[in-house]
Amino acid sequence: MKTLTPVTAPPGATPLAGQQFSYLLRHGRFSFTERELQEHLQMTYRTIKQREADPSSLTVAEALRVAELLAVPVQTVLDAALADAQAAGAKQ
Repeated sequence: MKTLTPVTAPPGATPLAGQQFSYLLRHGRFSFTERELQEHLQMTYRTIKQREADPSSLTVAEALRVAELLAVPVQTVLDAALADAQAAGAKQ
């Protein structure tokens, strides 16, 4: 697997804690191309979009890969996914 070079987010970006999963993945501390996400997360573009829309469907292995890519504790990824799932449940 190729080594990814993360790009830092712009100054004033919102901190990672308490963020939605999609924001965490797309606008967290680093910025990645679609190709880099696909390669590192070992997911297709479609699967990544499905996980962003419904992060409650993340597998443990996927959560671990996301945490590794973003250089955050896996608990941060799981917290974001859980917050999204709870928000979706509250809307129903």
